[in-house]
Amino acid sequence: MLIKNQQFSFHTNDKLLAKAQKIAAVEHLDMATILNSVLEKMVAQGDVPTDFVDEKYNRRDKIIQSLYDEIEQAYQDYKNGRVTGIGQTFSKYGL
Repeated sequence: MLIKNQQFSFHTNDKLLAKAQKIAAVEHLDMATILNSVLEKMVAQGDVPTDFVDEKYNRRDKIIQSLYDEIEQAYQDYKNGRVTGIGQTFSKYGL
């Protein structure tokens, strides 16, 4: 059993907290138990749980994929003779 000898508080959105408490209550848990479990998991893994970082990586991956798609489209346009002048390109990107 983990000895709880430190209080930690933070600000959050009241509506978000109320919804989270309702979800926790369905599982007969309180927010302190859930948050302590998150802390224990972080320490055990020596890292932030992947559930929390997957979304960040998904956003990053989507951005990278979008860039690759744009590069591929530009390459295909070039191969097919559909090119734009440097002025139009600079204008498109606000340069």
